Amino acid sequence: MRGFGKAFFATALVYGVLGILLGLHMAMSKNHGQLPTHAHILVIGWVSFAIFGLFYCAHGHAVPKLLATLHFWLAEISFAALVVGLWLLYEGYGQYEPIAAVSSLGYAASFLIFVIAAICGMRASPASTA
Repeated sequence: MRGFGKAFFATALVYGVLGILLGLHMAMSKNHGQLPTHAHILVIGWVSFAIFGLFYCAHGHAVPKLLATLHFWLAEISFAALVVGLWLLYEGYGQYEPIAAVSSLGYAASFLIFVIAAICGMRASPASTA
């Protein structure tokens, strides 16, 4: 595993651990106010980033480097900002909702870039026998 596949999968592991730790913290404190943040960390951070990593391991050779680079950095930065924005929002700081909103748009844009990368990767892959 190397390149963007390794990078996405490595950060997915970090996000998975952070999501689990947040879930444990909520359970032990009996305060589930950060449930949306917890869910976003696990679904976007762990699941989506792991899938991106596996895709790039299998098909990354067929994706233009600029496209993969743009996808990686936009996804990582917007996701980090999204987590911060959600944390602040669910801690009661409603004035920081624009951070969550703008970073959500950034992540959505990164996902659309991934769709283009996936199309490039699948088109260049040899025909499946299945």
